[in-house]
Amino acid sequence: MVYTNAVRRRKRLARVALHAVFVCVSLFYASKAFGAEAAGVRSTNPAVTTLIKEGATRSASFQRLLERVDELNGIVYVEFGHCAFGHLNGCLLPFVMTTNGGRYLRILVTPDQTRASHDGLIALIAHELQHALEVLAHPEVVDLESMLAMYARIGRPLSGRSGYETSEAHAAQEAVLSELARGGLRRPRVSTEPRVMPDPHDFM
Repeated sequence: MVYTNAVRRRKRLARVALHAVFVCVSLFYASKAFGAEAAGVRSTNPAVTTLIKEGATRSASFQRLLERVDELNGIVYVEFGHCAFGHLNGCLLPFVMTTNGGRYLRILVTPDQTRASHDGLIALIAHELQHALEVLAHPEVVDLESMLAMYARIGRPLSGRSGYETSEAHAAQEAVLSELARGGLRRPRVSTEPRVMPDPHDFM
């Protein structure tokens, strides 16, 4: 889902945006340490990087999501973390940073293996990557306000939650999960010990 609670009040926009700059700059330098400069979908956590690579190997749909991010000149960081104070298993965070002709986005997925199976976690990443593609496919989305305006048009508000959902994201998740279940090579379980940047909501 796309989590929007952090920007429900206009007075918070500037603070979230400033923190987004800090996060993106920090992640940019961290990515160099992992040799991930060329990839559109990145992580500072080796366990997440392994999951992304496994998804690309075992699922054609997952691989297409990665390719589409590259085609749209996007940089998407996927990290372990907690969305909506742990109430959600994954989310696209509500910020967009534009730099050098591209746009940076950030996804969080749960590190809790009791909440998402190994294959379920790969499919969850696919779900959130589809949300990232929804943003990247709209060139007018360059900041928080335009991101929220876009989801107000194409998304479905979640009852009882501050956010939006789309049928395309659910379809991407189901497609990847189905492909993984049809006999893709199973990799050893990776450690999901969370090693993440601070959640923007902790600074509100």
